[in-house]
Formats: sequence, structure tokens, C-alpha cells
Amino acid sequence: MASNNVIEQVGSVSHQNLLILIWTCFSCAFLVVSLRGFVRWKLMGSHRPTADDCWTLLALTSLLALCILDTLQLPSLYYITAVLQGSIPLSEELIYHTQRHLRFQFPIVVLFWTVLWSVKAAFLALYFRLFVDLTFYRRVWYFLAVFTLLAYGGCITTLALSCGPNISNFFGFATCATPEHVWASNFSVYFSTIIDVFTDLCIMAMPLRLIYSVKVTWSQRLGLVTVFGLGFVMIAFAIVRANQVLVAKQFVNLTLLMVWSTLAASISVIVGTLPALKALITNRKKQQHTQKSNGSKSRSVRMGSLGSRKEKKSMGSNESQEEILRPQQPDDAKLEVRIKRDIVSTPSWPLPN
Repeated sequence: MASNNVIEQVGSVSHQNLLILIWTCFSCAFLVVSLRGFVRWKLMGSHRPTADDCWTLLALTSLLALCILDTLQLPSLYYITAVLQGSIPLSEELIYHTQRHLRFQFPIVVLFWTVLWSVKAAFLALYFRLFVDLTFYRRVWYFLAVFTLLAYGGCITTLALSCGPNISNFFGFATCATPEHVWASNFSVYFSTIIDVFTDLCIMAMPLRLIYSVKVTWSQRLGLVTVFGLGFVMIAFAIVRANQVLVAKQFVNLTLLMVWSTLAASISVIVGTLPALKALITNRKKQQHTQKSNGSKSRSVRMGSLGSRKEKKSMGSNESQEEILRPQQPDDAKLEVRIKRDIVSTPSWPLPN
């Protein structure tokens, strides 16, 4: 019993505190996603899930599976850490715990990337509806969607080959310790981190032309910048996590690696949900204000209905809205009409993570 107490207290974070952190992070992500679903279902009257809803649900489900595997992996993680720190003597039991740790590690990493890429897919699904009938934006969207899918495949492929062509080497004791394997493992981390950051930047940059075309007040512009800057939170977590993995000539701090991986995955789900949630609430308040002014009955407006031709003309009837946007090219002219229908009533533009 004394030995177990020693093992659970090693590392930068104790076993109990790390377990609390893992499930607190999941609980926060679950609550935010549930609130998003409640707003859609009850307040907005949207009873049919959209593609971005499905991707967000997949991200949350993957996060749940990730947290379960993290919990199951913790005993072996702390045993290995205790041996590395000299808190317990070296024994043959280390082989068992190392192999057990590695059996969990591969699916944990796959689930981690699945969470992040599901959030990216959720924003791409949202853009698909926003950019309907806009030829230029649709072409960019298709290119970015294919690139993001290939990037996800690249992350999984480099992970699978990090211990050579025989994937079983990944799960063995000391079968992935040659200089070539170390180089391949580091390359996998570099590649996945760089491609993760790059795709985040591309998704954030996609609506830049739109944002610069909209004439808004300083408070509205500040709101756009705030929402737009949320993606940099994910970039910061990705860089910090990579820094925990790539420790030159030293053993990886396994507890801190799990801490930052859990935080990065959970924050990704939350950050990916908040912009859409803010837009939903803002759209509801604006709709209620418009309906009250016109003396009309309450009627829900679906989120992301930029392509809808069934919106009420009263939402774009204000003559001052004609000066919201500057005239641009033909696609921008279409975009101007679409924004006057919906974006004017929803100043907070939903941007990617």
C-alpha cells in the first residue's frame, strides 16, 4: 500500500489530481456542447441536426473515448514515472507496464487528432452552408476540405510508421528505441503539430475577405477580432503540447504530456463551440427585437441560413444596410445580398477554432 501511495504521488501532477483534471475538462466540454444543442433545439427551434452539429458531436464522443483511455492508462503511466524518478526500484514489472502503456498510447494519439480534426470539420461544414452560391468561396472551400482530410491522414500515417513499417513495433518493449525510430517519432510530432497549426490558420483566414468587406462599428469589429482570435488559443496549446513531447536527450514528462493533451483536446471542443453558440444567442436576441418592433409573432431563424431564400424581407429592409458593404466583384455582390439578409442581424460572425 505504501508503494502504491508513492507511485501515485510521483510526477508533476499526482494521480488523483490528474484524474480530476481529465474528467473536469470533459465535463466542461460536455456542458458547453449541451448548451449549444439546447439553444438550437429550444430557443432557435432547429429540430434537425446540421452537419456541423454532427461533427461537434463526433468531437465530443472522441473526447469521451480519449478520457476513458487516459484513465485506464494512468496506473502504468505513474509506475513508469516512478521508476524513471527512482522512487521505486527497477524490476521486470516495468516491461509489463511499458507494454500496457504503449497499447493505450497509439489509440490515445489517434483519438486526440480525431478530436481536433472533427472541430475543423465542424467549421468547414458551417462554411459550406455560408458560402452556397458563391463560386470563389466554394472553390476555396473544396480545396481546403480536401487538404484538411489529407492532413489528418498524414498525421495517422506518420504515427503508424514512427516505429518502422511493422506497426507491432509500436507496442513492444524497447522495440522502438533506435536512432531511426527516434527520428521518425520526432518527425511525426513535428509534422502533426505544424499541419495542425497550418490548417487552423487556413480555416481562420478563409472568411478574411468577407470581414474586410463589412463596414461595422468599432464594438462590432472588436467582437469579430475576439471571435477570430479564438483559433490562436488552439495554436498555443498545440505548441505547448509539442514542447512537452520533444525533450532533447531526456525522457518525456508523461504526466505533463497527458495534462496538455487533455487540455488541448477539451479546449478545442469548447473553442469550436463558443463562436457558433454566441452567434446563435445573438441571432435570437436580434430576431426577438425585430419581431417586437414589427408586432409580429415569434418565429425561429435557423443558424447558418445564409443560403436560405425563405428569410423575411423585413430583416434586410432597412435602407441603412445598403451602406454596410462596399460593392465588389460579382461573387462579392452575391455575398453582399446574403450578408444583408443574415449577418446584419447577427453581428458576431462565427469563425473557426
